[in-house]
Amino acid sequence: MRTSEFESSGNDHNNVEKIEEGVQRSATPDEVSKTEALDDDQEVFKSGTGNTDFRALGWIRTTIILMKLCFATGVLGIPSAFHVVGYGPGIILLACWGSMTTYYAWIMYLFRMKYRGIHNIADAAAVLGGPIAREIASAIFLLTWILATGSGFVGLAQGFKILANGKVCTVVWTMVAALCTAVVASIPTLGRLAILTWIGFASIFTAVFIVVVGVTQVERPAAAPQSGPYDLGVTAVGVPGFVAGLTATLNLFAGYGSTPTFMPVIAEMKVPKAFPKALFSSQGALSACYISFGVVVYLYCGQYVASPSLASAGGTLEKVAYGISIPGFIMTSTLWVHLAAKFVFVRILRNSVHLQSNSIIHWVTWLGSTIGITVLSFLIAEAIPFFSYLLGLIASFCCAPTCLIIPALMGLYMDKGNHALNWKKKAVFVLHWFTVVLGSFLLVAGTYTTLQSIIDAYNTGAVGGAFTCAA
Repeated sequence: MRTSEFESSGNDHNNVEKIEEGVQRSATPDEVSKTEALDDDQEVFKSGTGNTDFRALGWIRTTIILMKLCFATGVLGIPSAFHVVGYGPGIILLACWGSMTTYYAWIMYLFRMKYRGIHNIADAAAVLGGPIAREIASAIFLLTWILATGSGFVGLAQGFKILANGKVCTVVWTMVAALCTAVVASIPTLGRLAILTWIGFASIFTAVFIVVVGVTQVERPAAAPQSGPYDLGVTAVGVPGFVAGLTATLNLFAGYGSTPTFMPVIAEMKVPKAFPKALFSSQGALSACYISFGVVVYLYCGQYVASPSLASAGGTLEKVAYGISIPGFIMTSTLWVHLAAKFVFVRILRNSVHLQSNSIIHWVTWLGSTIGITVLSFLIAEAIPFFSYLLGLIASFCCAPTCLIIPALMGLYMDKGNHALNWKKKAVFVLHWFTVVLGSFLLVAGTYTTLQSIIDAYNTGAVGGAFTCAA
């Protein structure tokens, strides 16, 4: 899809701004109606059209969905990453990654509002670089959420196995996780998933909170020697090697890696202009949770922290945490499968009467997308059944391009020709190019080191083989 297909949206956006000025000076009902009609006409999903109303999200429900998209498997890898880099650099990295990904999520929002036909980051890439860029971005986007869902299945399978006292093969529990996800993810709209998202967020937040409180109450971490003296080995500033340090940095980055999914969420909002309120609320709360949870668990567990961190307290607390977290893990995987499937669904049926109808083609396309994404995620979970390396691969190969490189190019594209107007424009210009370089480094070096770590883990027998019952 070429840039020209979205250009009319940019021109219409200028008209919308003029109408908005009229609204601010006490607009008439006709002017307000004209604004709403113009906005709706440019959206992928139309309000009140067909049998499925996708546009049902207010800003509060959007905030919870954005939080749940990020507050998932990423938070469980933060304490172990702190042990590698030290809690001082770890806190700084979390704050930097949070600020940077929030800023570029806002850039994605601005870009989408300028070119209103855009539904996802692949559409944005089409504006930047034409059909080839679109196909590359499409492949990366889908791979991101297939891998991410796989990491969710790994966490779910581990939770099921712990609750069952190690009975039943891990492959079976992963399949159970996949089936639960496929069923819930097949609910067609985010509006209908909203209440389940609230439950899922409360579930995983409570589970992590139980671990945070629990590790402060137990005599020693579950993995520490259970008798005699022991050293937590808490490090303020770590001195890791390049590979270990970069892998830990990527694991911290992965906690914010869901921002590319925010664009499809905007498409299902009643009022897309309310998105910034949801964005800044969710990301601010997310950063506070990450830093506080990560620091407490690491300070009390040190080198004995588990990955995922829910197992750090051990014993009954571990079972309670995993039991409570299961709805949260299911909703995490559900949202990722749902948005990846929605990407495929819109790509196939965009501008078709079947997009919002209850036709056979509509449902076959939708269910085929959700089931297909789930099956691929299950295969990934079994092929790479270890948590931290999977997070590192997601962060380097997938999130670096979609969270940093492409959004930075969006910023450069929107400001094209105005980079030298004043010092602010010049500073933003430098920031965008720095982000492109940083993202490219993470993409190349991060992917290489993560893949090498996976190969080494298999060669040394540190992990079980693919499709085995080993944890």
